[in-house]
Amino acid sequence: MQVAKNIESLRNLSQILSPANFKKIVKDRNYFDTFYRINKHTKITDSTTNFEVINAIYKSLLGTYKNEYIYKNILLNQKLLKKYSLKNSIALSEFKIGNSIADFVILNGEARVYEIKTELDGLDKLDKQLADYKKFADKIYVVSNSKHIPNLLVKFHNTEIGLIELTKRNALRTIKKAEQNFSFSYETLFKSLRKGEYISLLKKHFGAIPKVPNTLIFRECFKLSKKIDILEFQKLVIKELKFRNISNPELFNDDLVPDSLKHICYTLNFSKKDFIALEDFLYKKSKLCISHMSEVNNLN
Repeated sequence: MQVAKNIESLRNLSQILSPANFKKIVKDRNYFDTFYRINKHTKITDSTTNFEVINAIYKSLLGTYKNEYIYKNILLNQKLLKKYSLKNSIALSEFKIGNSIADFVILNGEARVYEIKTELDGLDKLDKQLADYKKFADKIYVVSNSKHIPNLLVKFHNTEIGLIELTKRNALRTIKKAEQNFSFSYETLFKSLRKGEYISLLKKHFGAIPKVPNTLIFRECFKLSKKIDILEFQKLVIKELKFRNISNPELFNDDLVPDSLKHICYTLNFSKKDFIALEDFLYKKSKLCISHMSEVNNLN
């Protein structure tokens, strides 16, 4: 099979590789947008499967259009799955920290934030984002490419911020190691938790939570949390957040899930039923799917 090489086609095909699109594919059985893009921007044979199409698109993006999904997927494969493990670490994607949204976070004994800046991105919001992350994370990395790395090295030379380059060979190369951060904020840490999580944390630590009306529970629990030493509180928050683990790690690690879709499957936290639906989609012949889609569309 062949994938169109022009940037506009790659940008269009990149929309297939997103959690939002695979949610439609797996949970809603909505394939129209996916096969429309495949039909328009690729050439496939009668024997080509969706598995092969997805991997071919991913390979093309790796070569000439490294968007944010490529960075996140490589981080998950190379950091979470290879360097750390699913047994004692979790990843959070698009995680709200203060007034910013962290691209990728790994939690184990520490909280590491990875802020992605592709060659398609500007750096104008970076200072504000890093200021928020310092209120939460032990270590902070900016993950970027050869276009931005020289400027980032100058900018963060005498700071605790670490730098990682995604190389042309799609390896993660540490340019500057991150140093331990201690600028934590009670408010930022507390607000990173859901209601059930901060109640659980405080019950474990104090044995009980304030007996107040529901309208006051947030305020009173926040006040109580400030009685815990800030360094200890940050560790307790990380420990609580780690319970947000995926439901089926054994299926996620199965060879049937291609490396190209690891981040999508992890983010969507597929059930066993979802993994069956994903497998069914991946091993169908693409031309048959497109033909069926065209017939249905004509009928409508």
